[in-house]
Amino acid sequence: MLNLIKSIVEHEGFSPVAYPDPLTKGKPYTFGHGLTSITEAESIEIVKNRIVSIRAQLSTLYPPYAKLPEDVRDILEEMAYQMGIKGLMAFKNTLIAISNKDYKTASTNMMNSLWAKQTPKRAQTLATRMANIKG
Repeated sequence: MLNLIKSIVEHEGFSPVAYPDPLTKGKPYTFGHGLTSITEAESIEIVKNRIVSIRAQLSTLYPPYAKLPEDVRDILEEMAYQMGIKGLMAFKNTLIAISNKDYKTASTNMMNSLWAKQTPKRAQTLATRMANIKG
């Protein structure tokens, strides 16, 4: 099977973003290694793999991460999933507040951000969870 995978990957090429079909100049759009669609189960596997990567990066880039309560880690992981590690690491005051176990200030800082303006429902949900963490 490894040879088959290698051959398919080589011949299909890779595109991280969807592009129009070369013949129709439109649908079906193709992404990845020749994919035109994925199942929800396949997408969930991708989410799981990204979470594993996010956890590894946070362990390196934010040393307090490993000792944080699970709910705090989950919130940070979801934020990193949405905006990328670089985006999360820009929340310097929030991360400092979390390091100090000041989850209410972290919550306030989360809501005082462009992220909260862009995705208010998600931000409010995560900030509320953060504010309610007992530290």
